[in-house]
Amino acid sequence: MLHDNSENTDTSIRYRGYENGVLANTKENGVSTATSTSTTLNNNTTTDDDDDNNDDNDNDINYENSHISENTIILDNEVIQQIKEAECTSPQKFTNYRRPVLESCCSPATPLQRRLQTLAIATHISTIPFFVILTFFLLSFPIFWILLIPYFIYYMLDRTPANGKIYKRYSPWFRSLPIWTYLCDYFPLRLHKSCDLTPTFADSKSRVATGPRYIFGYHPHGIGAIGAFGTFATEGCGWSKIFPGIPTSLLTIVTQFTGPLYRDYLMALGITSVSKKNALKVLANNQSICIVVGGVRESLLGSDDSVELILNKRKGFIKLALQTGNISLVPVFGFGETKCFKVYETKKGSILNKIQFWFKQKLGFTFPIFFARGLFNYDFGLIPFRTPLNIVFGELIYIKEKYDQPDQSLIEHYHSLYVEELKKIYYDNRDRFDSSNIELEIVG
Repeated sequence: MLHDNSENTDTSIRYRGYENGVLANTKENGVSTATSTSTTLNNNTTTDDDDDNNDDNDNDINYENSHISENTIILDNEVIQQIKEAECTSPQKFTNYRRPVLESCCSPATPLQRRLQTLAIATHISTIPFFVILTFFLLSFPIFWILLIPYFIYYMLDRTPANGKIYKRYSPWFRSLPIWTYLCDYFPLRLHKSCDLTPTFADSKSRVATGPRYIFGYHPHGIGAIGAFGTFATEGCGWSKIFPGIPTSLLTIVTQFTGPLYRDYLMALGITSVSKKNALKVLANNQSICIVVGGVRESLLGSDDSVELILNKRKGFIKLALQTGNISLVPVFGFGETKCFKVYETKKGSILNKIQFWFKQKLGFTFPIFFARGLFNYDFGLIPFRTPLNIVFGELIYIKEKYDQPDQSLIEHYHSLYVEELKKIYYDNRDRFDSSNIELEIVG
């Protein structure tokens, strides 16, 4: 029953195991094997006949006299069939038994719902190359020029990403498409608020403000700030139901709006540029904003035993709030954001590190080295891992007065209040969201 099956490896079946003598997965030299976690496999290969003859005396299979080592055995189809038969006759002996699974590839039996979730996140992370390819494809066929010529005239004249009028392009319909629900359910992404926020608009159909505006500071950046996107740029997690009457625009680097078609896709989601002039105008139009405070520099950080934030020198959003008045600062922490990808943190001063910072200084963005899972495998790829994203909103910090030129001491005061509240929501909630051993460090 237990024998070398190296000549028939195509029919070998690997089993994922666990404790108490059940088999565990290994694969050596291309041969599928199973490794025992103890030296015996208690009655797992009992057949119908064996049950009849051994009701009162269960026999253990020992590896001591086998020509196979005690830690490695091969299960072929004959053994698997016996296990299945024994499972039917003695199900109580298989309480820890699990069916064969593929460790690194998606199972064909994966439910359609999960397939759609994976497709949604794959679509999101591939939007930039998709729109680049689409643009060149349309330019390749003169029949489409009748549409592209007026579009490019509009593209040259439109200043929406920089003039604060993003509320005119903000599309509740587009933000509520089913794809965003699948995207948020992929992780899943859930919102948790510490307090209720007063609506900016009592009537969602009116632009007459009756309450304060908000600046949401999101931490940490991670790769792509996926938690911020799902929370503030879509209705996938129910933003308008949890925080009604507070239309919010996610801010991103201005270079994102240089690509034709892609810029319109972003603006339909309410996303606009993070320039100071534009942010002030957006707030002046009673549209709240979300800023990923750590920026692209924070995306280069990849410690496993701590969450590293760039915050000490990031005080522009505090000044922005003081220059606006009747506004609340709300720190937001995304638990799980840094677990979506594995990031290789380059050594300070290394050639690779210098290249990354050169891109940041010259182009406003950089290229962190990262990986996660693939579309049909779990080993390697650019699709984020399925790790829960829990977005926690802290207590608001209200600023009533407007200061055209706020004093530096005033900026420092509100910045310290903000940092204190951010730390509070992290340490108050880290045990809830599987981060009890991870410290919060402000490194820049």
